[in-house]
Parts: sequence; structure tokens; C-alpha cells
Amino acid sequence: MINLKALTAGLMLTLACSAPQAEEATWFEVEIAVFQRPQTTTETWSQETTPVKTADTLDLLGPAMMPDLSALEEALNPCDSSDWLSQPENCQPQPTEPATIPSQLPATVTALETGSPLSGAPFLLPAESLQFNDALAKLRHKGARVLLHSAWQQPVFSRGNSQAYRLYNGRNFSDRFYADGRLRPLNTPLGSVFDFNFSMTPPTAQAEPVWELDGWLRIYLNHFLFIDTSLQLREEGERPVPGLESMTVATPEADQSTLDAADDGATSAATEPFLNTIELRQTRRVRSREIHYFDHPKMGVVIQIRRMTQPSEMEPATAAAPLVTR
Repeated sequence: MINLKALTAGLMLTLACSAPQAEEATWFEVEIAVFQRPQTTTETWSQETTPVKTADTLDLLGPAMMPDLSALEEALNPCDSSDWLSQPENCQPQPTEPATIPSQLPATVTALETGSPLSGAPFLLPAESLQFNDALAKLRHKGARVLLHSAWQQPVFSRGNSQAYRLYNGRNFSDRFYADGRLRPLNTPLGSVFDFNFSMTPPTAQAEPVWELDGWLRIYLNHFLFIDTSLQLREEGERPVPGLESMTVATPEADQSTLDAADDGATSAATEPFLNTIELRQTRRVRSREIHYFDHPKMGVVIQIRRMTQPSEMEPATAAAPLVTR
């Protein structure tokens, strides 16, 4: 006779043992610098590169570069309780213009004050935590242009549970170009913007930013530390006009021999401004505390992952003593 209680207990134990266990994170401090190399290169870049996907990335930089001041504005409302009773219509929050996305972001991105790993959430570090300043000063002296320098603390998991962190900075090209590099058309006299995709965009609607540097960085553990990065650098250039790859250029000064040569098929390319996208994609095994360099003809990435005191080894934060007023 089958013992149903024993069978049920054994089945529950099997299920419990096979259930996935929550992965415990290892915390690291990360410092990164991305710079544009000064020398020119004869390499050509594909003009079919699609913008890097950043929808599932975590943005630690944006709140520091473009803070949301709506809560502060609300806190500064001059109305007191009597004003709200007597003239509530004058105390209602007034509609404000949407926040304007800057045309240029600061290269160094830091927090005003540090967070704590005890919260469980990653956080940006203040300026005093940066350790690459001297090395970057030497790079600047040699003509390099620093695009981004920042540092943060984060939990690191296995690849399947890892989080990609958004990296972006530099100039915002959205006033002239689409994200795919095409030149934006000028405003028409009707007050709208017309492009060759037959779309109409209101002139008051701000375009999505097209950052000079854009991409993401992922750090994960698989017995060792790994860095997975996908970055794009945008540069203004030119391309042949689609559908007008070549055309005859004639001027009033052209002599008969020039025109005859044109008739024989000699042509010159018609070009238009284009925003080139240059990619740097690498996956690399790294060691904690070593400085690692990702090389590229157009840009370089310097990164250091520093093992830190783990939250389980930290003293719980003590509550702040209340202020004593007299």
C-alpha cells in the first residue's frame, strides 16, 4: 500500500530542491572614461549601422546631468493654508514648459552625495571617488577629448541576471540629424517639418536626443569577471545623395572639352551631410582592480572594476539624531 503522506512529502521536497534560488550579488565599484582619439584615420565606416538598442538599460547618468526639479518647484509654492482657502485658483501648480534636453552634456558625471549598498540599488559616486583624473589630464594634453568620465557602485550577478548600464554623453545632434544619420529637413513655410518618409512632425515637439556617444556597458560573473560593451560614436560627415549617386556638374565657366567629357560619362558624386556612426563592441574577461583599455581607431575606453566591502560586511546605517531646537 502506497503511503500518500510520504509520497506527498517526498514530492514537495523534490520541488523545493529544484526551485531556483535567489542569486546573491557581489558588489563592485566601477570607474570608466571614454575619450575620442586625436589622430585621423583613413578607415571608412558603414553608413548602414543601426542605433544601439538601449531600451532595457539602467540610466544612472541622466538624473545627475538633467535633474527633475518639479518637486523643488512644488515645494517653493509661496501659498500658505489661508491662501489655499481664499484663492485656490492662484495656488494651483502652473503648467510649465517641458524640460529642454541640453545640446551638450558635461563630460564628468558625478553625484552630489554618495549612496549606500545597503539599499540594494546601484548608485553614482561623487567627484572625490574618481581616480582617473591625472591620467585623463595627460590624455587631454596629447590632444584626446574626454567624452565621459564617471563612477558608480553596483551589484554584479551572473550573465543571465546581469543589468546593462546606459552610457551616453557629448553633443546632442537631434537639431540636425535623425538617429539613423539622415539629415533633418528644414522647416517648411507651413510651420511643419516634412521628411521623405512622408511624416509630419509638429515644430514644437522636441526630437529624441541623438547623442554623440551612446551605448551600454554590462558587467557579469561567470567564475571570472566579464565586461560586455556596445558603444557608438557619432561624427558629422557626408554621403552620396540616395538616388543621385552621381550627377554631371556644369558651370558657366565650363569649356567645350569639359562638356564633351561629361557627355562621355565623366561625372562627380552628389553628396549631402550625414551623421556617421562608429561602433565599438567587445566582450572581455577582466580582473578586479586592474585597469583595462578598449582600443579603437576613433575612441578609447578605460575601465577599472574595484572589489569593495560587501553590504553583508557593513554596519547597518544608524538613524540620524533628531535636530534639537531652542
